[in-house]
Amino acid sequence: MKRQARNTERSPRYPEAIAFVQDQRARSNEFAWDAWDMVRDRRCRGQKFRREHPIPPYTADFSCVALKLIIEVDGEAHQSVAGRSRDEARDRFLAEQGYIVLRLRGYDVLRDPASDRCQIEQSIALRLGQ
Repeated sequence: MKRQARNTERSPRYPEAIAFVQDQRARSNEFAWDAWDMVRDRRCRGQKFRREHPIPPYTADFSCVALKLIIEVDGEAHQSVAGRSRDEARDRFLAEQGYIVLRLRGYDVLRDPASDRCQIEQSIALRLGQ
């Protein structure tokens, strides 16, 4: 069976968001790579996660669309007063869209990945109603 070629003339709905996502993926830090390794390929309770998933006007580090679960891996910029304030506003917006946000501290992903994986699995179980 012959595969159909992608329609390259079709423009994305949010070209700025797509460009931002591509840049974020290219510049991912070690924290994000380790967290992605935990959830990619349905490795966490069989759930599909997307990396750098645009939910305009924001972009989620990792998103399970089916469960409306977002995982954010927070680095130093999120520890400041201004960073926390931006995160709170963002989380409120995402909650209004039906998402829940699980925030993991970047260094914890490296230091104690088993604990973070447990938090992710608990969040998935909650969304599944288990």
